[in-house]
Amino acid sequence: MSFTVRLANEDVSVEPGSSAPIAFEIENTGAKADEFEVSVEGVDPEWVAIPVPTLWVDPGQSNTERIFIKPPRQSESNAGIYPFVLKIRSLESGESRTAQCSLTVNSFAHLSVEVNPKKSSVNVLKRETSFEVTVMNLGNTDQNVQFFASDVDDAFAYEFSTTQASLEPGQTRTLELTATASKVKAFASTVIAPVSVSARSVDNLAVAANSQLHIEIRPLIATGPLIAVIAIIALTIGWILSIPKPPVIDSFTLESRSVELGQTAKVKWQTSNASSVTLVVGSQVITKLAPDDEYDIAPDTAGELEIQIYAQAGQVKSKVDTIKLTVTAPPVVPEPKIIKFSATKTEVPLGSSVLFNYELSDSVTYATLEPIGQIEVKARSIQVPSPPDDLPGKGVKTVTYTLRARNEKNVEVREQITIKFIKESKAIISQFSADPLEVDPLSGRVTIRWQVTGAAKLELKYSNRIDELTSMDDRRDFILTDDTEFILVAYDVAGLDTQKKIKVTLRKPNEDPPTQDPPGNTTGTTQNGSTGTTGGATRPVTGGQR
Repeated sequence: MSFTVRLANEDVSVEPGSSAPIAFEIENTGAKADEFEVSVEGVDPEWVAIPVPTLWVDPGQSNTERIFIKPPRQSESNAGIYPFVLKIRSLESGESRTAQCSLTVNSFAHLSVEVNPKKSSVNVLKRETSFEVTVMNLGNTDQNVQFFASDVDDAFAYEFSTTQASLEPGQTRTLELTATASKVKAFASTVIAPVSVSARSVDNLAVAANSQLHIEIRPLIATGPLIAVIAIIALTIGWILSIPKPPVIDSFTLESRSVELGQTAKVKWQTSNASSVTLVVGSQVITKLAPDDEYDIAPDTAGELEIQIYAQAGQVKSKVDTIKLTVTAPPVVPEPKIIKFSATKTEVPLGSSVLFNYELSDSVTYATLEPIGQIEVKARSIQVPSPPDDLPGKGVKTVTYTLRARNEKNVEVREQITIKFIKESKAIISQFSADPLEVDPLSGRVTIRWQVTGAAKLELKYSNRIDELTSMDDRRDFILTDDTEFILVAYDVAGLDTQKKIKVTLRKPNEDPPTQDPPGNTTGTTQNGSTGTTGGATRPVTGGQR
């Protein structure tokens, strides 16, 4: 067995979180088909995806496949160059080949900032408040980070326990932020100051993160005058609210102004002073809807659909508000097609895998190979392992594999291939012959030859007799007085047998003898001068018996 391995590209660059394909070609320069195992060494196994871990290549042919390397977008995926090895091993001979490659993992930056607590307060007596700021380096490179805090009105002075920190990939740093109010009024309304806390890379200003917190600036509470003013304001507001008001449509919107036929469009509305809402969708009237709600509209024809709404409070109606919805016909989805579906072999030994080759049309979005499960729709082949060996002896286990392909409308097509997994004896009888097959009745001499490999036990059956043979490559002479059938039975270590039969006949007395010895018949002279067959000892067989 011999083969070669070639890489399409020896240097690959990848962004963490993205996938980098690496194409390789295996050329079988041997004399028979071989099955090859694909593996990768030198990078984290969780980064590597091998769609076809083993594949068959016919003699003189080549096969191109791909592996994919996808480092996760995490700080553990350090930027740098990772040399690795693509290893191809023949499952027939154990011979292996390697191809060197290098993976360049690009750098990425990502900062995160959290503040705890999210809300605090100050007053005349307590002008200072503190927060805990946590910054995390979620990128894969070191970051020198500066910290900032600000509010729109510059109502506070801010101080960090440290203004700058160096963070390794995946490192978290916690520091303290102190905010001191510059001025707090004794008599005023409570003011909420939104504060922005940010962390920014010193080396790359585009890399930054921020978090928001709120600080309440509380004044001293006024007594008499403030309470009187509040009471007057409350009475005024109550009187205004008690006056009946007509219903009003505050908002009336569509989630999308255009939908395909068969989809739904969500319409939302908000009203004031209404007890119910009525929708008019084309010729359909929907009444007694809630004042603030939403409704799903399912158009049944393509074109422009007019939707109207009005609110009611008793007998009083609001103005009618109208919006229009465009309904389009859905695009035609092509039928799914199975362009090719085949197996390299339909009869294989039980315990061996099967390679299925397939090709699906671009309209296929989901595919399964039963009973295996879901498969990649863009791949071209899949290696399927042998089913479990649950046969008590020799036999055939038949498995039907069904390829199902669907498009985005769930229209399905399928094809089937039946594979026979054959369980046979590992013992092989490469030679079992008799010389001659038609024996001279005067001598009755015949030579039985055999050659066997992979056998743990060997038996020769003839004339109701069974001889256990100790040699896997030998011969033995017999003298026959009648037609005799010889059966050679070979057993492997599991006790499974294979056998071959030879029938030797005696030539009738009135038949002419052969003009020459058949090929493979070797004669010589014994020590006493008589003619006999060389090889094993002569066994007389009289009337089919020894």
